[in-house]
Amino acid sequence: MAIKLIALDIDGTLTNQPDKVSERNRSAIQRAKDAGVFVILATGRGRIATRPIWKELDLHGPSIQYGGAMIADIDSERPLMMHALPPEVIREVLEYSVEQGIHAQIYLDDVVIFEKTSAFAERYVARHHIPYKVDPDLRKKTFHDVPKILAFAEIDRQEEVLAAYRHRFQGIAQVSRSSPGFIEINCLGITKGSALEELSKMLGVSRSEVAAVGDNYLDQEMIEWAGLGACVADGAASVKAVADIVIPTCDEDGVATMIEQYVLKNHN
Repeated sequence: MAIKLIALDIDGTLTNQPDKVSERNRSAIQRAKDAGVFVILATGRGRIATRPIWKELDLHGPSIQYGGAMIADIDSERPLMMHALPPEVIREVLEYSVEQGIHAQIYLDDVVIFEKTSAFAERYVARHHIPYKVDPDLRKKTFHDVPKILAFAEIDRQEEVLAAYRHRFQGIAQVSRSSPGFIEINCLGITKGSALEELSKMLGVSRSEVAAVGDNYLDQEMIEWAGLGACVADGAASVKAVADIVIPTCDEDGVATMIEQYVLKNHN
């Protein structure tokens, strides 16, 4: 069956740059759009950090943000769907992070908030030009409408830290990993896969007509759910294991290869 919807992870899949996409990937995406295929982004990024990619690709319509916690309308940047973390879970995660000596930050209307600054946080907000606040009373406050918490682990400890967070918040929150050292905490049961299923229903596209492309643990559920799941060659081993196909790396324009070989050929 022909693919009618492509869901693309950004970092490590579509591009390794904060705001640029290769010409080959951009051209392949445009040809897919011209063929009537829905092309959406499915990212752990918020809306501000995703804006440059939306513009690069001239995308409109829905976009999956915050690892599946939000579906946003690109043109208005208004949330169409939101699965926010419960306030008590936010507090638990922040307390646990302090106990473990791990920097953790919340997101509120695309503003990053953390208790105190760190080298991780400084690099993160500078890379994506995201507004931020330092709030020493962060753990004392009650927050609503927070789509995710991001914790930072040293690269050589990322698997150990991921396992610790998953154990501590089993049955309480969804814990995954995206870019190196990024520990992602979402509302329990909320993933890119759950958001892709929800979005496909909104667009009237069946599961067998959906392709999903990613590289890391945060992408695993959508790759498993899609009719055609693809992982880049340098992606996580466990994600490649569940993918239907393994495509060239991000730097080798694997997204373009997938579109050219598995999408456009069936639309000719």
